Amino acid sequence: MEKILIAGGSGLIGTGLSAHLRSLGHEVWILTRKPSDPGHFFLHWDPSAKTIDPSAIEHTSVLINLCGAELAGGRWSKARVKELYDSRIETTNLLFEAFKQSSALKHYVSASGAVAYGFEHPEKTYTEADPFGNDMISDITRKWEKAADQFGEKCLVSKVRIAVVLSKNGGALAKLAAPVKKGFGAVLGSGKQVIPWIEDRDLFRVFGFVIDHQLEGAYHAATGNTTNKELTQVIARALKKRLLPPVPGFLVRLLFGKMAVMLLYGNRVSNDKIRSAGFSFEDGDLNSTIRRIFG
Repeated sequence: MEKILIAGGSGLIGTGLSAHLRSLGHEVWILTRKPSDPGHFFLHWDPSAKTIDPSAIEHTSVLINLCGAELAGGRWSKARVKELYDSRIETTNLLFEAFKQSSALKHYVSASGAVAYGFEHPEKTYTEADPFGNDMISDITRKWEKAADQFGEKCLVSKVRIAVVLSKNGGALAKLAAPVKKGFGAVLGSGKQVIPWIEDRDLFRVFGFVIDHQLEGAYHAATGNTTNKELTQVIARALKKRLLPPVPGFLVRLLFGKMAVMLLYGNRVSNDKIRSAGFSFEDGDLNSTIRRIFG
């Protein structure tokens, strides 16, 4: 059993992950901006003020960092872009400074992004050994992981490059399904843009596997790859809804500005590395996964 501390643990992924890790027998604590509440395993921190409850550091052997403002959470204004960087890199730097003198920490696990290899070669299947791209998402991911690598001087470092998470509790799938439910669903642009995906249950299992097997380095958390067209059609079938004609790319750019790159482009990733380590995904079929999520 490990004492695990999760930064960014009160969100969609953190809530499910903490429950999963506790089911494996670990002691799990959550960093929160609210006052510390040891009875519910909550410990206070304030990234903007660069403060953290000292008891969060005591005896913590595994530190998981899920912090990061949602990439698709709003138009990419100058302030928003700064938030996308700072919420990942500055929080990592704060955690490193806080744990620099820890004698108990033996494993740092950072969330990262699977779509970070650029969009020049949509036919390519990227592995963890491939270089990052030159776009903003890739740059954020590169600097995010570089900040995580600071921990390498004192403990094991793992970077889980997360695909689009499919969950019945919200997140990306809820946003994709919302217009479909209302009868306004449509394929975006050509619909050929690739989307690597993973169901939330498997994502939690990936983190548990990385911790229990002390895996080091970067690993894709991706069950498979689909396209915008296929995923939209699968959602529509599961909800028994019709789709409108595709939305032209220029209109997507007009509506979403710079953020449209996330909607119109993607890349295909391999999960061979995590599977070669012994991990197996519970359900690799997109249709059955979507049907199960929507009941």
